Amino acid sequence: MRRLLLLLIISLVVVLPGCSGGGSTNCSFSNLVPNATYLVVINNPSTGIATTFTRISSSTGTLSVSTNGSCSNVVVVQVTNSNTALSSSPSSIDLESPPSTVTITGSGFDTTYGMPRVEYFDGSGYLVGSTLASSVSGGGTSLDCSVPDLSSAYSGTYQIRVTNKTYQGYYTARVGTATVTAYGRDRPDSDGDGWYDDEDCDPYNPYQYTGCYCGGGQEPITICP
Repeated sequence: MRRLLLLLIISLVVVLPGCSGGGSTNCSFSNLVPNATYLVVINNPSTGIATTFTRISSSTGTLSVSTNGSCSNVVVVQVTNSNTALSSSPSSIDLESPPSTVTITGSGFDTTYGMPRVEYFDGSGYLVGSTLASSVSGGGTSLDCSVPDLSSAYSGTYQIRVTNKTYQGYYTARVGTATVTAYGRDRPDSDGDGWYDDEDCDPYNPYQYTGCYCGGGQEPITICP
């Protein structure tokens, strides 16, 4: 009986999911451009859904990616950046009444493999919204695109990045960025304690902004049980 109970306990330890997970495969890629940005695409053939993120290769031109599937489903593609200075019209947006479209001017917009992608990043570098160009001028010097949903955005300065789609089928050819100013919706600090509501452990208690598993006031944070 004791032996049976011990085996059951061991089986539960093996089967129950933990914080770190198990069964992952480490996929290594070599002969890459050293210290370059790469788009990593992990395809899930059973769902048809792909997970994408960027990584920087090592100084020796290698890159390691962990996946729960096969390494044959992992693709890495180098991201290029022309660093072209772009401009946006309008250059400022009222968040309470945003325009339906904006025009981005510059150069290098290419529709050969698809419409360019237009992404909005806030001052901290977080992606706020993304859309595709609806039209591009013949010389590739301007494009029109719809404005993404900015209902959760706050007043501040945003970077609009334009990226072309390449022959490989991925948006990895970054053209450049434009700067736009947003106004009309300030980031709230309901209790006036100096921590914004989305950082504050208790947004309505000025005496509670640290502790309560917030990691010193910063939220959100995942606590591993």
